[in-house]
Amino acid sequence: MSWANFNEFKSLTGWGVWGIILLIAAIFVWVIGYTLQKYSRKKLGQLNLIDKLISQRSDFLRILRPVLILAAFILLLIAYAKPQTSGKTHQVSEIGLDIIVALDFSKSMNVQDMHGSRLEHAKRELSRLIDDLGGDRIGLIAFAGTPMTYPLTTDYESAKMFWENLHPEDMPLGGTAIGRALNSAKQLLVEVRDPKKERAQIVILLSDGEDLASAPLKIAKKMSDLGIRIYTVGIGSEDGALVPMLTENGNTTGYVKHGDNYITSKLDQKLLIDIAKTTSGKYFRATKKDFGTQKILKSIKKLKKSEGEKRKIKEYNEEFKWFLVPAFFLLLLEFGLLGDKKLFRTQEN
Repeated sequence: MSWANFNEFKSLTGWGVWGIILLIAAIFVWVIGYTLQKYSRKKLGQLNLIDKLISQRSDFLRILRPVLILAAFILLLIAYAKPQTSGKTHQVSEIGLDIIVALDFSKSMNVQDMHGSRLEHAKRELSRLIDDLGGDRIGLIAFAGTPMTYPLTTDYESAKMFWENLHPEDMPLGGTAIGRALNSAKQLLVEVRDPKKERAQIVILLSDGEDLASAPLKIAKKMSDLGIRIYTVGIGSEDGALVPMLTENGNTTGYVKHGDNYITSKLDQKLLIDIAKTTSGKYFRATKKDFGTQKILKSIKKLKKSEGEKRKIKEYNEEFKWFLVPAFFLLLLEFGLLGDKKLFRTQEN
């Protein structure tokens, strides 16, 4: 029989250590005691005659009883160590992920080149995406010049309320700091990591990609080193469009200027593609006809399956009974020898 391991081998700690110490001490005391007893009897005269006078049992029986006790004790110690053999291996078919969805709330997301503004279109599609997730923890990030975060949860409805009524004008600092958003995502994911229950972690980043100051590729490399994948979604026109100025009611009052020049916003696909590649993720292009939601879900499901295939649950067969039963039998046998004084009696000449 091939032993796979001794699970929870308690003989290395606690009572098992004392069991081994007592076993060694018992053997030592018995050997010393038996030797001294033999030596003392020999001093009194002829050893065979003295043995017959003081005991009706043979040397064989006197040796057999402690051997039985010793063997039973060894078997009990082995049984206590819970020996196991290899059993069946079960493969986890699917496992939940930790997902951060980071949505760009910069003013360029007010551009009306989708079904409504880029931001309105993204909120609708991401809401559908979140509803289709299952068994995954999700956290949200709204970012412009600085990020606002919502920690990971399985309460999808509460999470979606985080940015339901949030607009670019509500952000404390303007701009598009993708690097800061990714750094916040990294912190959220690292905080919930559990070595005992590993889960694959991903970030879904949606933006027009216009980042000039926050070094997103450097942060993406750090996330890659942590095993975090980033799936990027590019939204907007590559030709560029004017950035509108909106009232609280969402009405356009004009367009954003820098000095005397109007600011145009266009999709920077290269940055988003590079971020995804750095972390072994994927890039998706969002359009009016196809936002890419189903493609993202498909990639997530593939990742779940891939992670599940890597994780195998191995069962072990408990084998302590093969040692416990013989130990019990040996103790019964020793008890029987103790009660029968005629057994193995030395024959007189």
